[in-house]
Amino acid sequence: MSGLEAVVAVSLASNVLQFVDFTTRLCIRIREYSSTLSLPRRLSAHADRLLDLLHVLDGLAKTQKLPLGGQILTQCQKHAEDLSGLLESLKDDGKSRFSRVRKAWKSLGKDERLQEIQTVLDSLVNILALQLHVETKSITNAIEVNTHSILERQEEQAAFLEDLHSVAKLKLQIDEYTSSAQPIWLVPTGRNPDFVGREGFLKTLNDRLSTKTNFVPTAVLCGLGGVGKSQIALEYVWQCKEQSPDLGAFWVHAANPARFLESYKRIAAEYNIPGRDDPNSDVLQIVRNWLEVHPQGPWLMVVDNVDDHSMFFGNPNPAGNTLRDYIPQSSRGSLVFTTRSRDVGLDLLPRRDPIMIASMEIEEARAMLGEKIRSKSTTGEQLQLIARLTNLPLAISQAAAFMVKRHKSISDYIKLYDESESMRIKLLGQRFNHHGREARQLESVVVTWWISFNLIKSENPRSAQMLSLMCHLDRQKIPYSLLILEDEDNFDFEEALGVLESFSLITLSPQDSSCSTHSLVCIAVLAWLSEFENKRDETAVQALEAVSNLFPKGFFETWDTCSMLLPHAEAVLRYRLNTADQSTLFARADLLLNVSAYLRKIGVFEKSEIRAKESMDIFTQTFGSDDPKTLSSTANYAMIVGKRGRWEEAHELERKVLSVRVKTLGYRHRDTLESLNALGSSLQWQGRHKQAAQLHRRELDEKQKILNENPSDPMLVLDVLIATNNIARGLASSGNLAEAEQMYRGSLARSITAIGLLHPETFITRGQLAAVVRDRGNFEEAEQLYTALLEDRVLILGESHPDTLITLSNLAILAGKQGNYEQAEETYRRVLEVETTVLGQNHPSTLNSIHNIACSLFQQAKVAEAEAIFKQCLRAQSSALWLHHPDLLLTRRNTAAVLRKQAKFAEANQLDTETLILADELGEDADAERLQTLANLANGLDEEGDLARAESIRRKELEICRRIYGDEHPDTYSCLDKIADVVNRQGKWEEAVGLWRQVINHASETLGFDHEDVLRLLWNFSVVCRDNEDFVKAGGGFQEIFEARSRKQGPYNPSALESLIQLAWAQHRQEKYREAEASYRRYIAMIASASGPENSLISMAAHNLACVLKYQDNLSEEAEIWFRRAYAGRAKTLGSDDVNTVNSLDHLLAHLADMGKADQAKALREQLDLQDCWLGSDERGSKEGAGAKIEEGSDAERKNGDAPSEKQQ
Repeated sequence: MSGLEAVVAVSLASNVLQFVDFTTRLCIRIREYSSTLSLPRRLSAHADRLLDLLHVLDGLAKTQKLPLGGQILTQCQKHAEDLSGLLESLKDDGKSRFSRVRKAWKSLGKDERLQEIQTVLDSLVNILALQLHVETKSITNAIEVNTHSILERQEEQAAFLEDLHSVAKLKLQIDEYTSSAQPIWLVPTGRNPDFVGREGFLKTLNDRLSTKTNFVPTAVLCGLGGVGKSQIALEYVWQCKEQSPDLGAFWVHAANPARFLESYKRIAAEYNIPGRDDPNSDVLQIVRNWLEVHPQGPWLMVVDNVDDHSMFFGNPNPAGNTLRDYIPQSSRGSLVFTTRSRDVGLDLLPRRDPIMIASMEIEEARAMLGEKIRSKSTTGEQLQLIARLTNLPLAISQAAAFMVKRHKSISDYIKLYDESESMRIKLLGQRFNHHGREARQLESVVVTWWISFNLIKSENPRSAQMLSLMCHLDRQKIPYSLLILEDEDNFDFEEALGVLESFSLITLSPQDSSCSTHSLVCIAVLAWLSEFENKRDETAVQALEAVSNLFPKGFFETWDTCSMLLPHAEAVLRYRLNTADQSTLFARADLLLNVSAYLRKIGVFEKSEIRAKESMDIFTQTFGSDDPKTLSSTANYAMIVGKRGRWEEAHELERKVLSVRVKTLGYRHRDTLESLNALGSSLQWQGRHKQAAQLHRRELDEKQKILNENPSDPMLVLDVLIATNNIARGLASSGNLAEAEQMYRGSLARSITAIGLLHPETFITRGQLAAVVRDRGNFEEAEQLYTALLEDRVLILGESHPDTLITLSNLAILAGKQGNYEQAEETYRRVLEVETTVLGQNHPSTLNSIHNIACSLFQQAKVAEAEAIFKQCLRAQSSALWLHHPDLLLTRRNTAAVLRKQAKFAEANQLDTETLILADELGEDADAERLQTLANLANGLDEEGDLARAESIRRKELEICRRIYGDEHPDTYSCLDKIADVVNRQGKWEEAVGLWRQVINHASETLGFDHEDVLRLLWNFSVVCRDNEDFVKAGGGFQEIFEARSRKQGPYNPSALESLIQLAWAQHRQEKYREAEASYRRYIAMIASASGPENSLISMAAHNLACVLKYQDNLSEEAEIWFRRAYAGRAKTLGSDDVNTVNSLDHLLAHLADMGKADQAKALREQLDLQDCWLGSDERGSKEGAGAKIEEGSDAERKNGDAPSEKQQ
């Protein structure tokens, strides 16, 4: 048969059906020939695939959904005719022919006709697959467009749904076939059917990897870009697969860290490696570990394009690892690297020179042109072309593709090549010398691309325009949305992309609707635009406007889009135009503004500030300072300046913006209210809480009015939530924690409903709520809130985001409040390390972490070290912050506290006095700072023993508390508690008792009896009563404390046990011996259960228990047992010479004498060589168990050294 029979077409559908029928018979013949002529299996496999596609095509044609236009159908028919002719040439005309074919095939393995059959089959399969994909996609689009009309035309619904079901079923067949055709093989492409020659390099590569060494077999392919390194590696991988079917192969792209990570993630996904989805895990490390241990069979890894030395060997991550460190080392595996740099190759494999890949041999290059081109040209023409292309595989491959696709001869190609050689060589030779390359080699590659670009421009101008635009963007993952025109037909767009792909100038990624292009292609195209068309600026403007129009404003909901477009935004912003009109300047400034906002929100502050500053400058110079866009850019710049800790500068900018917006827009405009929010937050950061509260109250009132008019607007709901949080933050700052907590809980519930739990704005509310819960003493709930928030922020924002670090720092604060000072210090140091890198060493947050480390050291009694760090922090803050900033004043107070701890009272008092003067200069916010400084000064006088002056300062402190908070506020009563303490220590016992009763009663009513603050107050009161020998009051207090702590923390908690022993002593001193006996016995049993029988505390309790037993029965046998146990325990734990050990021995000897066991007492005395001297039992018993006064929470000011709670963003 010579071709399709001529048919008078009554419709395109009938032609398609005839084509399907004819081609189906051809596929059946290929199957028959495969069995009779022993043709390669891949021909039969391709025929099977073609049959599947024909089946789908047949179904579409019968439903009148025609996927083939006339031109495409003609092209398919032509391929089918060629295939039929080739099959005829193999037709069996006798056994001799059959034998010759089989013999030739077995001996050579690559009959040229069979190769042509393969090529034609490939072409048919690719054309049909592409067209069917386009058709099903267009049908799907049509379905979406017509959905509305279906609802309006009920009578047509049933028929349309039937069509929909049919098309969906056909598309499912295609999708199932496509997915089933993909092997589990992590190599970027199939075997290259056009690969020729290179046997020498393949053999060398195989020899290198087959050599037995003590290291992982490794080879490095090194050479010029386009010389064929990757193609050689690809061919080697497939040859290895043929020889070892169980071989695993991985292709790792190493052009940049992101591609490297993406490749490893694919490996992790294919192996289903545990931990790969954990945001805290190092995917690169777990893949390396897995490949070194788990795979049972051999594997081969190709690490392609390791060209950037600093990227691969430098820039270690926080763990100290470079990309090179993540390459697996295992005897099961082999490694192949490709690189353009010989230096990189030598560093990759120091023990051996890399395999230097040279250009192709003449005959290899000729073979690479392909049979069709060779058959239509002379050897001389072929040699001329190869010489011009310097035998470079990439150039030859592209030239051959161009000639085949555009039906050009070699002479036509050479003619085009020679037309502009001088200009191109001059320009690109110089540029490539800048990159350290040999000009001659690279000229020819670029010239080839220029020729391709020129002809693409003449045949499909849209393709050329698209490529020009791509070359101004980042070359990786260019989204189609940046390329497609507003009214462009989808088919025309994909056709233009297809032309570029056919020249290998771009790589398509249909799965994410993006494409990529080679860096040298961009160089060539940009050179062409500059030298030949003078359109570099024009195209750059088009790229700028395309990105500017699509880049979002940086809101959280658009972060995925921002992340995708950011590399392209950076690329267009790097290019500086020679001249720019107003619209171009607007596009640039607007893009800079949006990029800056996005970078700010993801925590990249330094880059955000650079972009914000340029945006503000352009808008100001071009449109004036009062233009709305200028104000927006200025407000954005103020926000990032504030984020970088320059609050005064931010405050001044925000004030100016607010002033203009109030005049031009009024207070009811959302932009004005955003300025109110920003200015109020800036004041909060500076400690100006009253001014901030006034602005935030105005902000909330106006926002609520706007929301009432548009209650369904989600953005207005969010605005009101932010304003509510601002009010709550002000309440928390002024000490109204209960009211603040209530507001935060309500705001959080509404925020979760409006924007979700995992939204950055919700994170802020969650953090503020946790801070208030913590400050109210509910540590368990606060820890739960902070831990959950930290996990979510790491997931959404990342470990190094400043907001994540705030949460981690607040967890450290919580650990310190719970007494876990070492844990707190460790966490603060982790935070400091990251903040120094992310924010800089002089950023206020970084300095705050240094301050908090000093606080943790102080709490661990490392006083000298704490002093040194406090002073270091004080020096840095004095340079970075304004003189009256709350953080600086706090550091001054805490430095004074640590000085007093070392008895450096004069220096401490001087520092506090200066701080008090600074606080007085704050105006209406002075009281808060004066209050804390007075408290610090009173602490110091107390420690010096100047109780009268300390009382005087405390009473001034009380006056301010009442003025700020009122008489019923917890802070007021806390101050009253301190006054009671200092009054008591001056001997004014009755006055002190009255004050303490007021404090305890109030705290119990407002906080609840089990609250930590109440228990602390009651403890201090009970200890003072004990020390003043009012054992009735002391015993009652200790009894209540023990019961409360047992309820909250369990009876075995150390605080509960301490309350129990104090209770026993109070009962003992009241001569309530039976109650004391029961308490001592309970204490001993609980201590023994918690920490073992050998404990100095048990020995002390045993001694006192023996005393109360003796008081009840002077001849008690059990008392002797307990005296002996107390003496033995103390001798072992304290030593025989310790005063308490000697005391227990005295009691034991006296009791033995009282019991008539004088001989035993004498023997014991003689044994220990002791003198017979002891006190009366009543006097001895009264000295036991008194202990020291325990002041829980007496370092309240020092605890204020913790980091500030969450701030509204």
